[in-house]
Amino acid sequence: MTSPLKSRRTLIMAAAAGTCAIAAAAGGPAAAFVLAPLGIEGLQGRWVMVLRLEQLKEGEPKRVAIVSERRDAWTLDENVELGSVWLVRRGETVLAFSAVCPHLGCSVNAVGREFACPCHTSAFDADGKKKSGPSPRDMDTLETKITGPLVLVNFRRFRIGVPEKVEA
Repeated sequence: MTSPLKSRRTLIMAAAAGTCAIAAAAGGPAAAFVLAPLGIEGLQGRWVMVLRLEQLKEGEPKRVAIVSERRDAWTLDENVELGSVWLVRRGETVLAFSAVCPHLGCSVNAVGREFACPCHTSAFDADGKKKSGPSPRDMDTLETKITGPLVLVNFRRFRIGVPEKVEA
């Protein structure tokens, strides 16, 4: 005959083992759900269709709003303006520059076929290279691709005030 103390101990051990098994089975999906907003998707940029190639004139800068969805934790907002870029057509390729000045984040304007920041007089040539002013680097370039008649930009944000191009 088994003593009551020994059978009680066996019951408690079995209950503890069962609880651990249930926690382990539920833990994986629960952790994935909680950590999902911390994923690296946002760090890789996002390809956004901005316009048709025929809308760009050769060598003439055109400012284009980047409109896409924005995910904040579990909330998804659609058709949100995330920022803007300058596009310059060079034959069948398109250059894209962030419209944010690398100095302190002011909005860069086109001046003819070149660029200038009105806040602190940084000036950039037609290729986005720094000509003068306090900007610590050239204008930030973004990847582009042409799919059929459409121009897509891999939109990203970069840190301001630092000499290296680093994603924000």
